[in-house]
Amino acid sequence: MATRNESPNPTSTEAWTVVSRRRRRSLKQQQPKRSVLPGPETLIAPPSPWIPIDSFVDRERRSKLLQRMESAIRRLECSSFYRRFLLRLRSHLVQHGLARALSSALEIRMVVYGVGSIESYDPSRLQLALAILLRRDLGLAVPSLEVFDPILSATECAVMTALNCAVVPVDERGRREVRAPTLFYMPHCEAALYDGLLEANWRSSSLNRMVVLGNSFSAYEQFVELGCYSGSASVEAAVRHLLLVRRHVTEVEMEEEAGAGSQGKQGEEDGIFKAFHDTSWHFFDLDDDKPMDLVKR
Repeated sequence: MATRNESPNPTSTEAWTVVSRRRRRSLKQQQPKRSVLPGPETLIAPPSPWIPIDSFVDRERRSKLLQRMESAIRRLECSSFYRRFLLRLRSHLVQHGLARALSSALEIRMVVYGVGSIESYDPSRLQLALAILLRRDLGLAVPSLEVFDPILSATECAVMTALNCAVVPVDERGRREVRAPTLFYMPHCEAALYDGLLEANWRSSSLNRMVVLGNSFSAYEQFVELGCYSGSASVEAAVRHLLLVRRHVTEVEMEEEAGAGSQGKQGEEDGIFKAFHDTSWHFFDLDDDKPMDLVKR
């Protein structure tokens, strides 16, 4: 799930991503992660009980993987990328968006979808590390950090538990209904997964309580405008709700632009960048009294 070197079939429902280096954007197809929501046919499927792909926790593997995760957390925390990420997190735009989602609530839930195999891939370890650091540095009470990916092993689940993450025991197919302020962190997931989350919460009151940290919604809009989805009704359907609500979303890039003095350890920084490229904050701003059928027009 964390390696995406081959180009996907452009007629599939898998994600297109925008590669953004500093201030320059270029459109590029990349192999997305395995989907928690593989395609439109699963949109109406109910949640189902889930168990890891294996049932055995290997103690030696658990110990080694826990050490690798702790190393990834330290590596990310000390990076120039994370310092820029914190600047963005503390910016007025992000703080205002979080405050709006919170309303009068005192805490926010965190749900992580699609992080991938933390045992197999370094980007997946970095992405989980960001969720752990974000929970610590968010400045808000976060009662739990919930994580789900269908490819997780029992050993990986055990490591997440050791890191104070709660592995969701149900495959929600990304369609968690928001009942309290919730931050969804969805690193490099497919378009259909984002769209399914929006469809499951297609009410102004629910969307306004959501924050999505994931692939740039504006990038999907660019792809449609450029005709990247033309001729494929299934792919166009995979971004339908995302595009309908786009004008009611404030999008903020994940990190501040890198300065000229941040080029040290460029190889390591590039490795971190690849785990998070094209990631943005998304905050919703809809009239609670406005029916969602009007948004569709």
